[in-house]
Amino acid sequence: MKITKFKNAFKDFTDSVGLTFDPDEENYEEYQEESELAAPAPKFGLNNSTKEDVVPSFNNTIPKAEIKTPINNTVQEDCQTIFVNPKSFAECRKIADYIKNDKVVTLNLENVNGKDAQRILDFLSGAINIKEAKWIPISRNVFTSVPKNINFLYDGKNDLKQNTFLDIDHE
Repeated sequence: MKITKFKNAFKDFTDSVGLTFDPDEENYEEYQEESELAAPAPKFGLNNSTKEDVVPSFNNTIPKAEIKTPINNTVQEDCQTIFVNPKSFAECRKIADYIKNDKVVTLNLENVNGKDAQRILDFLSGAINIKEAKWIPISRNVFTSVPKNINFLYDGKNDLKQNTFLDIDHE
């Protein structure tokens, strides 16, 4: 009964899209409903089975209540990247708010003098630490903060000198 309803609904859909559907086509197979196929799940355990009893059955279906869906612990919804080119230390609060809101922030300190750049990095490193985010050094004076919930891959790690991170040239 449900299969007939499905055929009719599928035919209506294919007709509205402009496709042809022939349920009597040779490649079409009918399937039994899940309730007809469901069988009790075999019991496995140390005391319930012997070596001969443990034979996997591929014909049995798992009842819906026993199907478990894995949960993805990383949340990557609405990922935004913000590019910031601060002129002074006064802009740190705004940048820290972006970090606080789990935004990916690329910080360009090329146009800031050495002392202010170091102060900016020190201040923002506190925000990074609190949010358990990471700094990725992109170049000598360009850094990207990546929130904890974002997976990233950066291949250029070995290209940078050891003193690049949080060590700005004082010009």
